[in-house]
Amino acid sequence: MILGGTTIAANLIADLKPKIAALKERRFFGAALVGEDPASVNFLRQKQKTAALLGIDFRLYKLPADITTDELRAEIGRLAAPKTCGGFIVQLPLPEGINRHYALNAIPKAKDVDMLSEPALGAFYTGRHPIVPPAVAVVEEVFSAGGGSASGVKTKHYDLRAATVAMIGAGFLIGRPVGFWLQNRVAELMVFDISVKNLHEKLAEADIVISGTGHPKLFSAKHLKSGALVLDFGYGHGENGKISGDFDPEGAEEKNIAYTPTPGGTGPILVAELFENFWKLNAQTPA
Repeated sequence: MILGGTTIAANLIADLKPKIAALKERRFFGAALVGEDPASVNFLRQKQKTAALLGIDFRLYKLPADITTDELRAEIGRLAAPKTCGGFIVQLPLPEGINRHYALNAIPKAKDVDMLSEPALGAFYTGRHPIVPPAVAVVEEVFSAGGGSASGVKTKHYDLRAATVAMIGAGFLIGRPVGFWLQNRVAELMVFDISVKNLHEKLAEADIVISGTGHPKLFSAKHLKSGALVLDFGYGHGENGKISGDFDPEGAEEKNIAYTPTPGGTGPILVAELFENFWKLNAQTPA
């Protein structure tokens, strides 16, 4: 079964639109693009389109690829500083030579809708932040209580509390925050690096597999148990430059495996959750 993210995202955006309209203060959404990475340009185009649907003023700031870390940090601080800025993101990846963490820490915590700065992540890990990283929000949505959720995925078959979950990758965008959130919510959590021996054999034990490595077709349906669920955050280019996720869905239907496709799976939901964070931060910020 294919868990299409486009429909889930559309439902989330429809629910979010009146909330955005009801905000007392109209603030803009700022985004910095460093260089001209084609994938980054495409991702930002999706975010800009979603902002338009929600009636949010989306401002894109293009910065040169040869910018220094100090210059980038200063620009982020300057661009995100206005009181009329309600949220700010820096599109990743950044060019080689940039100290990513140092630069991203210039994003004010109250405007860090992507939760890329250490202050925002630290608040999340200690339970002191009103929002969660977008990847965590995607997992929350898929497993939200009640069959009437926007995703429509929730069933007893995928009850997290009774599930063995395999998390592939421990990066700061996907694996680390999602793994942290899952710790006390599942029966068993297994976290794997892509270099681990016998990865495919270990995946066969999992009821749910969540992956975000960016390695196309890292695993396939033949490596999973029948009835498993796959949430694929991976994004890369496989054969002939074709966009591909970590999961190869060939044979998934025969084994009754539910999965998010790439493209059109977790990506649209991530974008919707980004704007959910924008709303939450601005709803609690005094005008």
